Amino acid sequence: MNTMISVSIWKSRYQATVLGLGIGHGFSDAAAGYLIGNLSHNASFVQIGSAVMIYNLLAFGGQLPAGIWLDRIGHYRKPAVLSLLGMVLALGLLCFQFFWVAIVIAGISSAIFHVSGGAVTLVSFPGKSYYTGIFSAFGVMGLALGGWAGTMHWYGVGFGLMTGLIALLLGLLKANFPLAQKQEFVTKNHHLDNHDYLMILLLVAIALRSAVWNVVQLLYVKQYDWLIYMAMAAMIGKLIGGWLTDRIPWKVYALVALSIAIPSLAWGHRKLFWLLLGTGLLQSLTPISVVALQRLLPTMPAAVSGATFGLAIALGGLISFVPLDAYFPLFYQLILLGMLTWGLYYLFWSGATQQSTLHK
Repeated sequence: MNTMISVSIWKSRYQATVLGLGIGHGFSDAAAGYLIGNLSHNASFVQIGSAVMIYNLLAFGGQLPAGIWLDRIGHYRKPAVLSLLGMVLALGLLCFQFFWVAIVIAGISSAIFHVSGGAVTLVSFPGKSYYTGIFSAFGVMGLALGGWAGTMHWYGVGFGLMTGLIALLLGLLKANFPLAQKQEFVTKNHHLDNHDYLMILLLVAIALRSAVWNVVQLLYVKQYDWLIYMAMAAMIGKLIGGWLTDRIPWKVYALVALSIAIPSLAWGHRKLFWLLLGTGLLQSLTPISVVALQRLLPTMPAAVSGATFGLAIALGGLISFVPLDAYFPLFYQLILLGMLTWGLYYLFWSGATQQSTLHK
C-alpha cells in the first residue's frame, strides 16, 4: 500500500514538468521551423537544403555529445531553460537578418533541449513509453506550424513564439526536476539483446532517409498542407505508440510497423495516404526506441535521449542530401547506410560503456 502511494506521489510530482517540457518542445521546434521557413521565398532549393542540413547536423547530430556532457553534470533544469533562451535569441537575430547565425544558435539550443527534456522524462518515468510520447509528440507539430508561418511571412508569429518561450522558461525555473541518477522504480526486462537494438536502429535510419527527403521535396514544390497533415500523423503516432507499447509486446509491433513504414515512405511523395501511414507508424516507434535503449544504459538518460532522438535522424538527413541515386543503386545505398549506422552505433556504444563504467 505504501509503495502504491509512493509511486502515485512520484507520478503526480513530475507530470506537470514533463507536460511543460513537451509544450516547450513544440515551441522550440516551432521557432526552428519559423527560422527555416523564412528562407523559402528568397532562397534557392540548394540554400534551403543547406539550411536544413546545418540545422539537422547541429540539432540532431549534436544531441549525443550534448547528452553525454549533461549526464556528467547531472542536472537538467539550467540546460533546459538556457536552451529555450537560446531559441529566443535566435528569433531576435532573425529580426536583424542574421539568418545563418540564428540557424546555428537554434540548432545548438535544440540539441540541448531535446536531451535535457528527454532525460527528465526518462528519470521521472523510467520504462514508461507513454510519457516519452508526450514529451516528443508536440515537437513535430510545432516544426510544421512554425515552418508554415515562416513561409507565409507572418512576422507576428515570431514575437508570439518569443513570448511563449519566455513564459515556458520562467515556468520551468519553478518546476520540479529530478536529479540525473535518481532511479527508484525498476522496470521489467523485455529481453532484447544488442542485435535487436542495432537492427531497429538500422531500419529506423533507412526509413528516416525517406522521411527527411520527402519533407525536402514537399518544401520544394510548396505542398505545405501535406506537411501539416504529416506533422499531425507524426504527433498522433507518437502519442498512440507510447500508449500502446506500454500495454502490448512491443518487439513484434516495432518490426511490423517498420516493415510497413519503409515502403510507405518510399511512395509517400506520390500519395498522401502512404505518406501519412508511413509517418505515423515510424513516429509511433519513437517512445519505445528511447525506453528500449534506457534499459541498456539506465544511468545515462541524456545520452540515451541523444542517441534515439538525434542519431538516426541526423544520419537519415545527411544521407538524403548526398546524390547517391546518380552513383549507386538502392541496394548499395542501403548497404552504405547500414555501414554508417553500424559505425555510429559502435562509437556510441563504446563511449557510453566507458562513461557508464566511470559512474560505477
